[in-house]
Amino acid sequence: MNQIVRKYLPAMALGLLMSTQTALSEDLVAAWREALAGDQTIQATQSRVASANADLEAAKAARLPNISASAGITQFDDAPAFDFSGAGVPAILPLFDGESMQMADARITLPLYTGGRVMHGIDAAEAMLEAQQFQSGASTQQIKLAVAEQYINVLRAKSALAVADSNVKSLSAHVRDVDDMFKSGAVARNDYLAAAVSLADSEQRRLQARNRLDLANAAYNRALGRNLGTPVSLDEYLPGIDPGLDPSSLDALTDVALRSRAELGSLDSAAKALRYQADSKRAETRPHLAVTGGYMALQNEFLNRDEFWMVGVGVQWNVFDGGQARKKASALLFKSNAVRQERNNLRSLIELQVRQSWLRLNETNERKRLTARAVEQAEENLRVVRDRYRNGEGTNTEVLDAEMLRSLSRSNHDNADFDAKLALYELARGVGRL
Repeated sequence: MNQIVRKYLPAMALGLLMSTQTALSEDLVAAWREALAGDQTIQATQSRVASANADLEAAKAARLPNISASAGITQFDDAPAFDFSGAGVPAILPLFDGESMQMADARITLPLYTGGRVMHGIDAAEAMLEAQQFQSGASTQQIKLAVAEQYINVLRAKSALAVADSNVKSLSAHVRDVDDMFKSGAVARNDYLAAAVSLADSEQRRLQARNRLDLANAAYNRALGRNLGTPVSLDEYLPGIDPGLDPSSLDALTDVALRSRAELGSLDSAAKALRYQADSKRAETRPHLAVTGGYMALQNEFLNRDEFWMVGVGVQWNVFDGGQARKKASALLFKSNAVRQERNNLRSLIELQVRQSWLRLNETNERKRLTARAVEQAEENLRVVRDRYRNGEGTNTEVLDAEMLRSLSRSNHDNADFDAKLALYELARGVGRL
């Protein structure tokens, strides 16, 4: 039993270590969540949504009664009085008791008809809230794409370092073989020198690959708002996109994009909000009807009573304002037309973006297929050339060239794979489903 434990303990420990590292690895979904939680752009869009929502509540509040209250005291240096001397009566009666006047007033006003000003104001605020919500969604998708790109760049740099390590190990083994063959007199010293130079060059490329990985880690940390030197351990599994998308049909993808892109919805809502604002501005020239009720208290002992209740209906009509309301409404309509024109231009740009992403995805998938076959051929070519060289049938140059082809084919395949993964997210972003 103890022998079995000792035999399998190293494998069990290695498996536990690998599972622990996997558990500690960060996946792309978690990266998106962290980036969105701390990104200043997202916080700004959320603040704009909150502001638009407050504007909407304010617009709705214009339908409610307006209650006001006031109170005051006025001190006179010489209080006014009734003078009856002009009527032939030599008498002067004070208007107030003393040299001051105290007055309190409370009123409630309820708008009955505003010519559509309040209603259109509410419609405009609702449309602007929709525009800000759409814009928030667009910012979220753009940040997710940026984080996905940095995430994939880290995986790409890590893969490039692995290829460089493999190249160094392979050339190191070849240098040892050439050195043994040189010492036995089977090959010339030139073979050893050429192999040693190739090894030094591969070690230099490994240093560069390690530096690129460090830079990729720093860029990824910056995208998530972290300290640039924070250790990075990423899960190589990448989540798929919306299963409802059909990457094989460009027309279907374009149709989804034109229905789903938040930027288009934002411009549509913004144009609609401006039109409603124009309607609200024109309504200022129409008659406005309101009912008013109130209470007034006036401290004066000479009046028969000092408290008054009142109710009334009032009409206000700004018959002529020099054309201000009409011209301001026209300005808002021009702005709405401009937004609509921007929307039409964006529609064409989105169609181009979807086409570019779709072509890029097809290209990278084809590259993956071709480079996968090339990797197999390069591995087999290196094995054959090495055997021929050891048997004295090939040259050292052939071995070095074969090793270079093997590293190149692996790099090409890895890059094609990562390009395909990124192209998939770019396509999802292009159709508004990331």
